[in-house]
Order: sequence, then C-alpha cells, then structure tokens
Amino acid sequence: MNKLRTDNMLFRTGPAIRKLFFLFLLTAGSLFVVTAMHALPGMLVGESSVAQLASSHRSAATVSVARQNPGQSYTQTAGELVASVVANELADREQLRKWIWMIEKRVGKETFTEEQVETRDGPIYRLLAIDGAALSPSQRQQDDARLGHLLNDPGLLLKLKQAQDDDELKLQRLLSVMPHAFLYDYDGVEQNLIRVKFRPDPNYTPPTYEARVIHSLAGTILIDSDRNRLTKVVGQLVNRVEFGYGLLGRIDSGNVEFGRVEVGPQQWKTAFINIHFSGRVVLFKTISKDQYERRSDFRLVASDLSLSDAKDLLGSRVFPAAQSPKTGQ
Repeated sequence: MNKLRTDNMLFRTGPAIRKLFFLFLLTAGSLFVVTAMHALPGMLVGESSVAQLASSHRSAATVSVARQNPGQSYTQTAGELVASVVANELADREQLRKWIWMIEKRVGKETFTEEQVETRDGPIYRLLAIDGAALSPSQRQQDDARLGHLLNDPGLLLKLKQAQDDDELKLQRLLSVMPHAFLYDYDGVEQNLIRVKFRPDPNYTPPTYEARVIHSLAGTILIDSDRNRLTKVVGQLVNRVEFGYGLLGRIDSGNVEFGRVEVGPQQWKTAFINIHFSGRVVLFKTISKDQYERRSDFRLVASDLSLSDAKDLLGSRVFPAAQSPKTGQ
C-alpha cells in the first residue's frame, strides 16, 4: 500500500518539481527539440551525405542536400540542418495527435509500470505493476479508486489538462529559439546516423530561467539521415546556472538523455528519458531531480477520446507474468 502512495505522489507532482521537470523537458525540446524532427520538404539527406561525413575530418563539415532538381545540390551547415528539424517539429506538433502507451518508470528504488492515455480532458493513467509484479487484488482496488476519484473531480482534471497545455506552450516557445541558442558542428556518423555536436552560443541571451538552463547544456544529437529525424539526444550541464546571482538558487549539475522512435508514417515519439539535475534553492535547500522512463507500445487514439472510453482502454490490458525491471539503457 505504501508503494501505491509513492506512485500517487507522482500523479500530484508539486509546482517546484513540476517546474524543474519542464527545465528538463524543455531541454528535450530545445536541444534537439524534444521531439525529433522531420526535414523540410525537398531537403533530404542522402546516403552520399553519410559517406561524406564519415570521411571528413573537419568539425564544421557540411552535408550535401538534394533539391527538387536532382542535378543541383547545395551544402547545408549543421545549424541549418537543426533549424529545418525544428521547423518540422513545430509543424508536426500542430497536428495534436493523441496516444496511449506503456511506461516503465523508476522512482527511488522502485519501478512502476503504467499505461497512460491522452484524452480531450487531459491525461490519465492506470498502474499495472510494481517492481515487475502485477498488483495484488487490494492494490488494484486502491488504484481503481484513485482513478475513479480523478474522473469524478472536474477541478483536478482541469488542473492536469492546464498543466499539460502549459507544457506544450513552453516547449513550443523554446523550440522557436533553439536554432539561435547553440552552435552546431557535424561530428561524423554513428550507425548510419548523423552525429551533431552542440554547445552554448555566447552571443545568445536567454530570455527566461528555463532558457538559461537549456542554454547551459552541451552534448550531441543523432539524426536519422534517411528520414531526417532526431533519434537521440545526450546533453550535460557545462555551466552552473544561478538565479538572482545565486541568492535565489542555483543548478550545479545536470545530465539529460532522450531517445526517439518512429511510431507511424512521419510520426515520432519520445521513448526514453533519463534526467538528473541537482542544486540548491532559497534557504540553501538541496534539490534533486531524477527521472527515468521507458515508453513503448504507442497506439494512436481518437483526438476527441472521452474519459469513459479512455478508462475502458486502460482497463483492457492484462499485465504479463512477473518480469525483472530494467536497470539501465
């Protein structure tokens, strides 16, 4: 029962942790645009580009990109490639698709398996297992009661939906500034994926605290050269971030890793999240943010899915026999 209480705390994340989560999710979107990106029409990276990168020894290499006329080509810088990815990500987000998926998340020493679905009224989830073991009858009854209470509380549902909408708006704003916040360089290839290094652009002035955190990251991104989509992001905080000259707080260290997968034609979703940030806030209170999630079995649902239909979907899955939780990627 205590384990379920721990899980429920995730559902009612406090504003301080929620804000930090955005700092990191934002990183997803920013850096690499939390969401991978599809190249602009008529700008596809060909196999010859991968070969060119593999043989190049310059960090500022260029990619040969074919235009609509096969007889013409031009060189695209790493920054231009990322900009095209951002543009396509923003366009893709406007479609507002809704999904149902499985989540395996680690909280402390425990691993929770959930199924989550997006509805027109906001996201809801159902707990399926703890540490790889299906819930006992009493645990199932408790989680069903939690879900039932949520569906009958319009105020709580509204808060969850508003939080989700705010997240989307923040990511959209950050995506639009990403081409300007970093300097990018080609860094060869990795398993037929184009590798791009990024680092803070000293000429960029972050307009918000969230943007300051993102701007302090450096690392690499991997892009599918055939689909021109982002598949992986790895970033590390290279500069300590202070708020109010350190009087209000600071973030001392941080690591962010995201993985993206194709779930349908020109449809990509975040399948892996591994985040760690630590620092201090007012009154020298230590803060730490750890998030580890693996997402799978993405299925498209109706864009106007109701809560009652969503509940039926969540109740249709039977968790398999006990299985050992993963301990790393």
